[in-house]
Amino acid sequence: MLRDSFLRAIVLLGVALVVVTESLGVFRAINRPALLICWIAILIIAAFWFPQKLTFVTTRDPVVLLCLAACAAVLILTAITAFFSPPNSADAMAYHMPRVVYWAEQASVRFFPTQYFNQIMLQPLAEYAMLQTYVVSGGDHWINFVQWSASLACMVGVSAVAAAFGAPPRGQALAALFCATLPAGILASSSAKNDYVMALWLIAAIYFALRGDALFMGAALGLALLTKATAYLFAPWLLAAILVFRRLPLRSLAIAAACALALNTPQFIRNYNLSGSIMGFDSAQGDGFFRWRNDRLGWKPAVSNILRNASEQLGARSERWNNRVYNSVAWAHQILGINLNDPSTTWPWEHYAPPRNTNHEADAQNRWQVALLIVIFGVLAWRVLRRGRDSERALYALALVLGFASFCAYLKWQPTMARLFLPLFVCAAPLVGMLAEMNVCIQIALCVFLINNARPALFENWVRPLRGPRSVLNLPRDRQYFADMKPWNNEDSYFAAVDVLSQSNCRTIGIDITHFQLEYPLQALLREKIPSVNFMHTGVENASSRYAPPVPQQPCAVVCMDCAGDATRLGMYGKFSRSVVAGRFVLFLD
Repeated sequence: MLRDSFLRAIVLLGVALVVVTESLGVFRAINRPALLICWIAILIIAAFWFPQKLTFVTTRDPVVLLCLAACAAVLILTAITAFFSPPNSADAMAYHMPRVVYWAEQASVRFFPTQYFNQIMLQPLAEYAMLQTYVVSGGDHWINFVQWSASLACMVGVSAVAAAFGAPPRGQALAALFCATLPAGILASSSAKNDYVMALWLIAAIYFALRGDALFMGAALGLALLTKATAYLFAPWLLAAILVFRRLPLRSLAIAAACALALNTPQFIRNYNLSGSIMGFDSAQGDGFFRWRNDRLGWKPAVSNILRNASEQLGARSERWNNRVYNSVAWAHQILGINLNDPSTTWPWEHYAPPRNTNHEADAQNRWQVALLIVIFGVLAWRVLRRGRDSERALYALALVLGFASFCAYLKWQPTMARLFLPLFVCAAPLVGMLAEMNVCIQIALCVFLINNARPALFENWVRPLRGPRSVLNLPRDRQYFADMKPWNNEDSYFAAVDVLSQSNCRTIGIDITHFQLEYPLQALLREKIPSVNFMHTGVENASSRYAPPVPQQPCAVVCMDCAGDATRLGMYGKFSRSVVAGRFVLFLD
């Protein structure tokens, strides 16, 4: 009862988040007073709707207690990391957080001019939550808790799905622990990205499909699709596998589809008006160069990407092992007559290399979880083929594999794709519930192993470490914005630009991101010194140039990021009276 009510409340809050953001945005009223009024009213309504009597189950089962304690410990440690660290993932610096800044300035989620279409056309739901925390709190201190909250809800969700599959309490606890100790999940749960948020809506859709609740299933599906486009590749297989056994009337399925469509319609319309497609352009700059999808489809591109993406999950500390994995993948490509770095299936300028053992959220591996799932999938296949048992769970496992294969068949390979499989791992967690049939000593040993395996991700996050000289507890917050920007080595350029701008009287800053898109540190650092400063993009010459800028004022200064040496770009700002070189940035001021 408690978990069911919790998941229903979460889905309703997600729907309310969409309705509040889109409705207030129409009137350019996304501001602190309006948001507080809306959410106070929603909470009052929720207080009457939420069941007054909830059933709490107590237990003395050692396995359950161990799992619960471990989940709580993971949540506490990741909460500490999320609190003491600003949003600092590279993607967050380029589009997750800049779109929040511009939305807050214009008090609306309408499109604005930008050279980087990811800031406007990608699915926005996780950033809607970030936007509201940003506006209400006046800064980015609570941004990371959007993903953290999703990680907590996923632990509840996978245990509920495990119960719906027939797992006893011990199996439900093991499923939650599997989810909690995913290295990729731990690293993502304190970030300002959206993979865990999408996993939450996907596992909620699965739960309500198992319950035969079309309305909530459709709402959760719509929220997943509005969070990240990979839901289009994962969700159909998983929901179809469930609906084969839990059949719903066509009318109920139509209601579910209508709910999902309604939640996504505003973004569909904006994207269609921008690009002629409800999904937006097929690349971040709209020119097709960094196209996400494979240039050609077929079994060879799919197999190549399956091998490369799967091998990324197998990285270990042993270089010998990693090289063996690489050689095996290369050998398979050679046998099948496939180019290991085929440009039609490989991200531009990238080359496949031996997998790594990393604690970075972009490419962290879950190799032991993969091994455990392979064993579980094998057992399920044996039970179906030899005993005719567990058909529903076996079909669900097959759907997970097909979701992975669909991803590989459609999207180009790149080294940082591992993070995108987090929702699949979360959705696989309920199958771990079948381990409740094992000996209790083996279960406890497995729990201890999973907990121990989670320690590096908890304490040695490469971007937000809890210990060491660059711990989030010790390193100044301003410096932490650059923790994931080491490859560019341009931290000094940001601070130099902020120093110059803060000494001017300019309160409307133009930013040219044609050559370099990681603009958020500049915005965050300058707003610390001048809270009233506003930003807009300048030099935009693409399809988004027809939109009104976030604020009506003309910029009295422009930061052209990585523009030094580009005479054409610099010539666009000849009207300004002077220019200043700040590292790799060129500043133009009146």
